[in-house]
Amino acid sequence: MLETIVVGNIGSVRFARAGETSVLNLSVASSRKINDREFTDWISAKLWGARGEKLREHVSVGMKILLKGRPEAKGFQKGDGTVAGELVLHVNELEFLSAKAKPPQPEQLPLEPPPATKPKKRKADTP
Repeated sequence: MLETIVVGNIGSVRFARAGETSVLNLSVASSRKINDREFTDWISAKLWGARGEKLREHVSVGMKILLKGRPEAKGFQKGDGTVAGELVLHVNELEFLSAKAKPPQPEQLPLEPPPATKPKKRKADTP
């Protein structure tokens, strides 16, 4: 059996259902450095069936995850007629490496202004 491990950040999350088959599609960016140049590889990850349905509420863009699964190389024709390829990972295991990003909260402003304070009296310096 061929197994691949991918560590990266989620770039997009899509859930699809075709009849009784459901799939959670994730695009995952994994960066690597060679000398002083940085490269980003994109992997399409698929979680099928009940596993994908359960996990869709727990994944969000930007999360760091570790995936293990069976790789599949796919070719396709783009809209402009050129041919491209992608690496698809059929996920068997998923591990969260960061917490789910929380939506930003609006600042809590006080309903009433704070009470006014009286200035402190200073004692005069006497020689």
